[in-house]
Amino acid sequence: MNAALVTTSLGWIGSVFCVASIVQKNQARFRALNLVACLVLIAFNFANGAWSGVLLNTVVAAINIRQLLLLRAAAREAQVPATRPAIALCAPVRVADVREERELVSA
Repeated sequence: MNAALVTTSLGWIGSVFCVASIVQKNQARFRALNLVACLVLIAFNFANGAWSGVLLNTVVAAINIRQLLLLRAAAREAQVPATRPAIALCAPVRVADVREERELVSA
């Protein structure tokens, strides 16, 4: 296979993943597809000697990885059942009960 064809294919594949990521409504899917696009475009830019493109896509890939990790941590946190405050474990107290108790204590 021709090296120029492989390089050109990498550019097109990276572009398709980039466009596919942009149209996503789901944040995690957007980040994942954009990360794939960045990795493919890093290879494409490296093969073409476009060092500014390599740097740009490396930075964006790092941002995507960080955001994916934050999204994963937030999803885990949402799955953990919230602990109930100690006061919620007590029986509800009526104002009338408090008044009766005060009257008994003061008598």
